[in-house]
Amino acid sequence: MRQPHSLGKSLLILLMRGLSRLNFLLAVISAVVLVAATGAVFAEIMSRLLFGKSLLWVVELSGYALLYMTFLGAPYLLEKNRHVAIDIVTENLHPRWRVPLGCAMSLLGAAVCFYATWYGLAVTLDQYQFGTRETTVLAPHSYLLTWVFPLGMFLVAIQFVAQALACLKR
Repeated sequence: MRQPHSLGKSLLILLMRGLSRLNFLLAVISAVVLVAATGAVFAEIMSRLLFGKSLLWVVELSGYALLYMTFLGAPYLLEKNRHVAIDIVTENLHPRWRVPLGCAMSLLGAAVCFYATWYGLAVTLDQYQFGTRETTVLAPHSYLLTWVFPLGMFLVAIQFVAQALACLKR
């Protein structure tokens, strides 16, 4: 029979494995969006070059693609420690201070991301409720663009919490 502590630990491991798979899936989607946006920009260039006509939707779609790429890819990058990090301070700290600083920074990052999640979710729900549209050529519903922000921030916050927990185990 499993101990309650062991069962909780097993559930946490399963949850983190599932989140890791979700992060990977979202990173793959982010990569597909990057390739599609690159193809659209190439089509825009060729259209101008060959036909002298611009594809009006490409610039707008490229902007939306940047939003999706950023917030769908960020959780995976943080999970794999591939995000941008400025380590000039930590590299020059005494080794015994690096772990506590890492824990503190992970907890601060999680707090900021959880707040951004809450605020982003409120904005997205507001846009959905009022049927807000972008004032652009394609005029999409705003919530179709902004929903990736709270999702990405929530998953990044979870990764920061996981980093803090890993830090505490050291």
